[in-house]
Amino acid sequence: MYDKRAEPVGVGRNSSSFMGLVDRLVGDLLRLLDQKLALLKIELNEQFTAAVRAFLFLAIGGVVVGLGLLFFAIALALWVGEVINTIPGGFALVAGVFTVAGGILLMTMKGKLSQQRFVPKETAQELRRDTEWIKREL
Repeated sequence: MYDKRAEPVGVGRNSSSFMGLVDRLVGDLLRLLDQKLALLKIELNEQFTAAVRAFLFLAIGGVVVGLGLLFFAIALALWVGEVINTIPGGFALVAGVFTVAGGILLMTMKGKLSQQRFVPKETAQELRRDTEWIKREL
């Protein structure tokens, strides 16, 4: 059997309290990591949901605008065709204008989309703060 009285004074208590502190530190770090992962999951889920919602509204709006532009383009092409005395020529001119305008719009949106970043800002900030705290404490 193990007899604590045989140990030098304070050795068992200090080592067990140190191990207790280490256990608490490891437990606290694991809880902190779990909390950060939960925050990351929530933040990414919110960003993904917002992106899907925006995409759906963008798609619906695009369909409605597309139908409106189609009818407008047909009417414009017929009118230009009457003015220049050739209906196919009117359709060609209107199609050319829409093609150029659409190309400019696509290039502009491509540039803006390439600048979009899906970074969990709050989680990254919290992790930076935690890293600084750990560096200061150690």
